[in-house]
Amino acid sequence: MRILKLAAVALVLAGGVTLVRAVTDPEVRPTPIMRAVQPETLKAGESATVTGEYLDKSRVAQLYLTNAQGDIKVEILEQSASAIKFRIPSKVPAARYNLLVLLADIEPKLVEEPTRITVE
Repeated sequence: MRILKLAAVALVLAGGVTLVRAVTDPEVRPTPIMRAVQPETLKAGESATVTGEYLDKSRVAQLYLTNAQGDIKVEILEQSASAIKFRIPSKVPAARYNLLVLLADIEPKLVEEPTRITVE
């Protein structure tokens, strides 16, 4: 009988731990997807628009250009769930870049997108 009582107490404790974990686990949110950028080629100081899904401020905190030389933060001009309009900084070196997003999460993460842009 004593073994059964100990097993019941252990189950209650295990259930309580699970319940607490369920309350504190963050909600799984969709990852932003960038499908196209227009124009694909532009000069420093010009603006472009990237389209896709889950691009609103609740998912994308910042936008960067990235290549082997490093990351360059761009200015977001307009932002919605399906598009981000941004400006290339005036002193960006001519090169081909991928777009990189900083997720707006409890633990922010950088995600490199498959969309590319060329700065002349």
